[in-house]
Amino acid sequence: CVRDTDNAVYRSSYFPVDSGMDMFYSYDACNSTAEEWLGFYEGDTLGGIKLKASIPNYLEPMIFKRDGEGDVISEPGPEYYNNSIPYEGVYMNYVNEIMRIAKGDIQEVTYTYKSRSSLLQHSSSHYTAA
Repeated sequence: CVRDTDNAVYRSSYFPVDSGMDMFYSYDACNSTAEEWLGFYEGDTLGGIKLKASIPNYLEPMIFKRDGEGDVISEPGPEYYNNSIPYEGVYMNYVNEIMRIAKGDIQEVTYTYKSRSSLLQHSSSHYTAA
């Protein structure tokens, strides 16, 4: 939208001049306002949504659960369908960090199992079934 406008455009301050990135913007040319951008930039874009994520399988250290003794479970069993046993791993840590940075824009993420019927329909892939 900036390329074909007669409106004023400005160099973006998000990229230093010596970065080699010639980034420009124009609120007028792109039918926006500074207030809209600041609202997006300050993190109220998603409005405190709640997400539900289906976990396709265990993949240590990315996604896993622990048994009653605290040992990592390598293959899903009955505990896979028990949402009171939390998922752990790098992916959960990553999402938690995103939620922290989002400052309430993502209110919560609930992890759950894929349905048994989905696995029957997509038996060749746990990931497609999720």
